[in-house]
Amino acid sequence: MKKLEDYSPQDIQILLDKEAWARPLPPVTRARFRPWQQVVFWALRLYIVAMLMVVFWAFWHGAGA
Repeated sequence: MKKLEDYSPQDIQILLDKEAWARPLPPVTRARFRPWQQVVFWALRLYIVAMLMVVFWAFWHGAGA
């Protein structure tokens, strides 16, 4: 495996141009979700909170035994 020092600056510039690494990234915009997708994400959040509560409850009762 060659190291970076083994390549000439011209080779590196050719790779940067070919792979488009030197160009700036396009701007990132916020995704717009449909109402049903928002409901699904809120349900997932509630599920995570409920599961954390179950884990903490089980840990609390397991640690006291």
